[in-house]
Amino acid sequence: MSVSVPQSLFLRLPPELRLDIYKLLLLHDPSCTFASSKPALLPTSIDYHEGHHTGSSDDIEPNAVTLSIRAEDPVHYRSRAPKHARSAFFVRAGGLRPGCVPTTYFCVSNTGIHTSLLRVNARIYAEAVEVLYSNHVFDFDMHIEAFVGFLEDLTPFARNCIRSIRLVKRALPYDKEYSKAEWAVAMEWVGGLPSLKSLTLGIVAGRPGPDGWDLVPALQPGDFDVLKGTDGMEWIEELLAVKGLDYIAVEPIVVHSPFARSNAMARYIQFSASVDDGSFAAWLKDNMIRGM
Repeated sequence: MSVSVPQSLFLRLPPELRLDIYKLLLLHDPSCTFASSKPALLPTSIDYHEGHHTGSSDDIEPNAVTLSIRAEDPVHYRSRAPKHARSAFFVRAGGLRPGCVPTTYFCVSNTGIHTSLLRVNARIYAEAVEVLYSNHVFDFDMHIEAFVGFLEDLTPFARNCIRSIRLVKRALPYDKEYSKAEWAVAMEWVGGLPSLKSLTLGIVAGRPGPDGWDLVPALQPGDFDVLKGTDGMEWIEELLAVKGLDYIAVEPIVVHSPFARSNAMARYIQFSASVDDGSFAAWLKDNMIRGM
């Protein structure tokens, strides 16, 4: 003899009303702020923080609210309780004696989000998880390791709901082998997000001296076709492997650069000029956006 379990009053509500409630509980409200305890951020490379980005509000997909995901400072991570809810990953840290140390990720901006709702039962999870993951831009800045750790912790269903992300490519002259490897792995994960439609890519661009790029010749589309296969620019090929996007934006993050004293630095400065003037963004759109 089977006994029927009465359905909750909440699940008896019309679907459109439940959806409105999910939005109230799971959408980030940037206008609402309150004091809260946050883990310390992992410092990123100094070449980025001394610069500024010249992008506009149009660089983020319209009508999307941004959630910033960052790596925690490893020192703070070790000082907390030994058991952590999120998966750990390794980052490079340590000043004059750098090494790989464990840390985890956290959301810097989560005002108004009540993720405990997703743990009520399987049906509410199935109905509500898309509201959370398809209506935000997930911004990882330069914290590429945090991007992979974050995705690994999500269920396949939640990952499949992600539509918009933002990442920052480090300054190329300071891009070490481990950074290149992290980028390659991250692009594999980006390419495996079936619902991803929007990518905002920040690129650290070096501008030398007071005259900047005034005397630097602009790169043409054909130059990018050659450049993507050269040493140190493999990341472009890995980026081009991402398919199915409807929207891509490039943010120039302009920092001071020394004058070119090698072919590699000269190439970086010329590429940076093309990032700043929009040439590289136009080429990416021609090669990555459907229908263009």
